[in-house]
Amino acid sequence: MVNRLFLLLGAALFITGCGPGVLYDNSVSFENGVWDKDVPAVFEMEHPDTSRVVDVGMTFMHDETYPFSNLWLFLEVHGPKGTVQIDTLEFLLAETDGQWLGKKKGDQLEVSALYQYGVKFSEAGSWSFKITQGMRHPQLEGIHQVAFWVQESAVNESEE
Repeated sequence: MVNRLFLLLGAALFITGCGPGVLYDNSVSFENGVWDKDVPAVFEMEHPDTSRVVDVGMTFMHDETYPFSNLWLFLEVHGPKGTVQIDTLEFLLAETDGQWLGKKKGDQLEVSALYQYGVKFSEAGSWSFKITQGMRHPQLEGIHQVAFWVQESAVNESEE
């Protein structure tokens, strides 16, 4: 099943900002701004609390040489007890008219989106998230960094 990531443009800064609600935030940079299909971004985290409601998302840094308006991703989630979930995601980087989304930072653009909103981890322990670029090109020029983050959700448990 293909999930589409919808950008939260107004909340992008809030979502990725450092603060007391950030439970995990790490990034992987790609040498010379080129993401090879054989070099996944891997994030490993400990999550001890299955009762906490969280949001899970990603932030990408790219430059204007990136030749596409979107980015297809393969995400493998490995749980503590060996569970594996695989998703195919589309990450939008530009409007249909070609206007880049996100916030300009120097010569790069930063775009954030939620992967999951208002969820609980099913198991306490070590989690691994492996993100691989899924475009038809083996090397994507213009992609400089991917960040993966987990934060406390604004969703109230009674809303679930």
